[in-house]
Amino acid sequence: MRKLHLAVVAIIISLTILLAYAFWANNVPQYDSSKNVINIIFKYGVMAKNQLNTFNGTFTKDLVIDGTITTKMILPQEELKSILQKTIDIGFFNYPASFPPNPNRTVTPQTDYYLKVQNSEGSITKEVSWNTNSLLEGNTEENLGQLAVYIMNMVEEKPEFKALPPAHGGYL
Repeated sequence: MRKLHLAVVAIIISLTILLAYAFWANNVPQYDSSKNVINIIFKYGVMAKNQLNTFNGTFTKDLVIDGTITTKMILPQEELKSILQKTIDIGFFNYPASFPPNPNRTVTPQTDYYLKVQNSEGSITKEVSWNTNSLLEGNTEENLGQLAVYIMNMVEEKPEFKALPPAHGGYL
């Protein structure tokens, strides 16, 4: 009888903890990105499955055969300002929304990129997508490449990124 009583008490305690967690999890304030100097969505990789989203304070990593995993990741204002400055420096806001394919290049697997930049008021939004097979003239390829590497390095230095599991498998 004592064992049954202990089992019932354990179940009640477990349910109480689960209910308290469910209540707490639903009452955690959502990330407020409205105070950011800019917000971005930066997607990269094969099929652009990796994604930094400062609108909701998350990063999604492509784990290849294991799918994707998303974690909270909030960039400090200084880093957002530096991304904005880099976009201005390379003339990002003058680029077309996308670039045509390069008839002289076939890279497989193709790496895709997408960058959306929105100012804090939401009045200016620019979206640009490109890939390793895009026809990027002049120093556009170098500029976009440097911007992409800059943001990727910023992400990969974060403890939140380092805590994510490694990708398994690869793309052909």
